[in-house]
Amino acid sequence: MPAEVIVGIDGSAHAWRALDWAADHAVRHRLGLRLLHGSHALSPDGTIPERALRRLAAERRDLLAEAREYVLKSHPELEVATRLVAADPGRALVRASGGAALVSVGSRGVGGFEELLLGSVGAYAAAHARCPVLVVPRFAPYPADAPARLVVGVDGRYAENDLLEWAFREAASRGAELVALHAVGVEFGAPRRRVAEDTELAEALAGTTARFPDLPVKRELTEQRAARALVEASRNAALVVVGGRRRRGLGNVVPGRVVHAVLHHAHCPVVVVPRSDPEE
Repeated sequence: MPAEVIVGIDGSAHAWRALDWAADHAVRHRLGLRLLHGSHALSPDGTIPERALRRLAAERRDLLAEAREYVLKSHPELEVATRLVAADPGRALVRASGGAALVSVGSRGVGGFEELLLGSVGAYAAAHARCPVLVVPRFAPYPADAPARLVVGVDGRYAENDLLEWAFREAASRGAELVALHAVGVEFGAPRRRVAEDTELAEALAGTTARFPDLPVKRELTEQRAARALVEASRNAALVVVGGRRRRGLGNVVPGRVVHAVLHHAHCPVVVVPRSDPEE
């Protein structure tokens, strides 16, 4: 079973908030926490004089030590390790994801994560990580102040066992309500269309619901398009959980337009969970 949560550290406000959420997840799920800082500038390739390179590495180690001290003040019981990597930050996070339960990143970054904008490192991690990726905006509340409500987008076209299992387990760990949101994208028309869609949604949730009988689950149908519905639902949620399609044999997830839009516009942190298409 994965033993740790990985969080990208670069000193920005976005990364500090990602650290808050990563630490909260690690404590609730009894996992270790690893603080990772990656930068090409640390590569001993002759670009930077050796003395300057040593000074730069020392500064980045100090940054990691500061982040470790910060998180241990709030969670002294947490096992916290640090790692400095002389590599592209996105690739460093993806390599670390192979043995992780979760990768947490801020929605923007500076310093070693200078490219941490959605569409570069954040998007790269969401597209290639081999575990769920949590993308945390700077304006997200502290985890303890977040609403007791999670939203999971249920598509219905793809295998969603991993997605639903993650969302249900996370909601249960928080004692939160889980909203299973299915966006049709067109008008229901006859009432029987709504009944049919609700029945399909209930069937999609049935197996997971049976394993979490005490978890309050609300099925929600909407005629809106999925991206708009999820962004609006994020206004009153601790997390929005969405699935990325994993292409078998290629080792990457295709976020798609919906996930891309949610990552850019959600009002709360977003988790992208890898999933498989049964036909691929």
